[in-house]
Amino acid sequence: MSIFDKARAKLGAHAGKVKDAANKGVDHAAKIAKEKTGGKYDKHVDAAAKKAKEATDKIDGKSG
Repeated sequence: MSIFDKARAKLGAHAGKVKDAANKGVDHAAKIAKEKTGGKYDKHVDAAAKKAKEATDKIDGKSG
């Protein structure tokens, strides 16, 4: 059983809300990182945000 399976089991019906909150946090962190770096590392920040969102997709077991 993976860590995501354990989290899903504990979250139950709230997994969708948690996923939405996590995605919102990823977006906010990416926005702040872009502002702080003056856009110099936007490609890297976007790539990291994409990977983080892929991980949050595993929270509720559904894609997208």
